[in-house]
Amino acid sequence: MYRHHEDKLGWGRSKASQAYKALKKLVVYCQVPPGTRLDAIVISDVLNTSVTPVREALIQLETEGYIAISLGNGYYTQKLDVKKLSDQFDFVRIVLTHAFRENLYEHSKFVMPPSWDDYYLVSKFLESFFESVAEATNNRRMEDLVHDSNIRTRYVRWLDLQRPERLSCTRGDVSELLELLHKRDKNGAIANIDRQFRAIIKTLPELVLEGNDRAGNTEESWLETLSSISAES
Repeated sequence: MYRHHEDKLGWGRSKASQAYKALKKLVVYCQVPPGTRLDAIVISDVLNTSVTPVREALIQLETEGYIAISLGNGYYTQKLDVKKLSDQFDFVRIVLTHAFRENLYEHSKFVMPPSWDDYYLVSKFLESFFESVAEATNNRRMEDLVHDSNIRTRYVRWLDLQRPERLSCTRGDVSELLELLHKRDKNGAIANIDRQFRAIIKTLPELVLEGNDRAGNTEESWLETLSSISAES
């Protein structure tokens, strides 16, 4: 879990790894309706591979909690869950708070994003920022957990930042945070982080409802999407 299996010799080049990455991207970006059965035989046909690596990929995804298993019925996609997402955001908040309180993070090594008006770039900046702070703790497991949290919360963060008022608010909060870190005002930085994470956690019920609705009404077949993702890799 948390990238450990990806460090195994040969994992990145294996058929199971390729199937895992394609399926994980599909699930993380909510491109499969919730409750969809993930049939290994059907998926193997789409990915032009044997069933065994697909089964290995499904087992890994279920182990990591990205999909669910129903004994005797196979693997299924899950709905976005407010409590699980809230816990992920809160964990990252705790890591950032610890790093700022202990003066572990050196802001001078970080740069501003190329555009504050692009929700995708802002989201990417936030993920890089969180992982950079986690790296400063010099704790590999902490880094892996923050990386994993970024993946699990990515889709709802996109939904959040696609709302103009939230993009504007986040832009202001992050600009203030970077200034506080530059001034080495750790108490101000911690208060800023608390405010930012409280705001997104508060909107999670709406974001989860929107995300599940979108996933349940995808126009393109998820198998066609999977095929496209596989072709890109």
